Amino acid sequence: MLSGLQDQLAPLKSWLFPRRVYLQLEDQAFTAMVLDGERVEWLERVPLPEGLCVNGQPTAVEALGDLVGDLLIERGFPGARVKAVLPRAATVWRVIAWPDAHWPDQPEVVVRQQQDQLDLPWSLQDADLRLEPLIGAPPRSLLVAVQRGLLEAWIEVFSQAGVALDGMEPLPICLWRAAEPQLGQGVQVLLQLEEEQSWLLALDQGEPLGEWSLPAASNAEQLHQQLGLWAKRYNPALAVVLGDEDLSKPLRSRLGQWLGCDQVAVASHEAPAALWGLARGDQR
Repeated sequence: MLSGLQDQLAPLKSWLFPRRVYLQLEDQAFTAMVLDGERVEWLERVPLPEGLCVNGQPTAVEALGDLVGDLLIERGFPGARVKAVLPRAATVWRVIAWPDAHWPDQPEVVVRQQQDQLDLPWSLQDADLRLEPLIGAPPRSLLVAVQRGLLEAWIEVFSQAGVALDGMEPLPICLWRAAEPQLGQGVQVLLQLEEEQSWLLALDQGEPLGEWSLPAASNAEQLHQQLGLWAKRYNPALAVVLGDEDLSKPLRSRLGQWLGCDQVAVASHEAPAALWGLARGDQR
């Protein structure tokens, strides 16, 4: 009898005490995660029909929202509170060294005036900016920008899904946070090795240095060449490998040689690194 009563109360409990669901948004799929303390309670990657999301932009808001909402209800998380990792194409970030070696009175105005020098894929005219000061001299800041229309489209998606959206964060910031416990002194490298394109996120003394696109993990020869050229300039002390384990495993024994560093670590998480980094923000 008690078991039956608990089953009847479970849906009501879900609505009264909604769970936190973490979502990683991509063009091809979204990945959902729910934690019970430090333990992964639910982890699922859901492929998206082609064209629902293109270059980080939702193109069919209603269909995408219905898909997210229906899945959360089916998995027992109706009315969930969601935090999401934005697709890589949705945001850009740069390290800004301020002119004249001092923090300007209106930093956002200065950035918008100098956007042509930042080599951005899109204009800052209709973007939301976030500036965070970095340690050291000369004065520098981390600029994170997101296209305002794209941000509003994702907000509409979650509204359509019937869930409370508590925040969205850029992918590089989440990767940085996920690998932070393994980082030390000097230049550190986060390698995200993927099927179509790889990425290198570099940190110096634990703070962002820059991000570079790389060949796919399957193109070992070109990957070797570009990593070697990059390493000659920055001389990394440690590399942490993220991304698809099946793709990265054949390369791990060679990555240290290509980068000229003795230490190559693997981010050991039950879930994708970006989702783990997103959750670490809440744990803090």
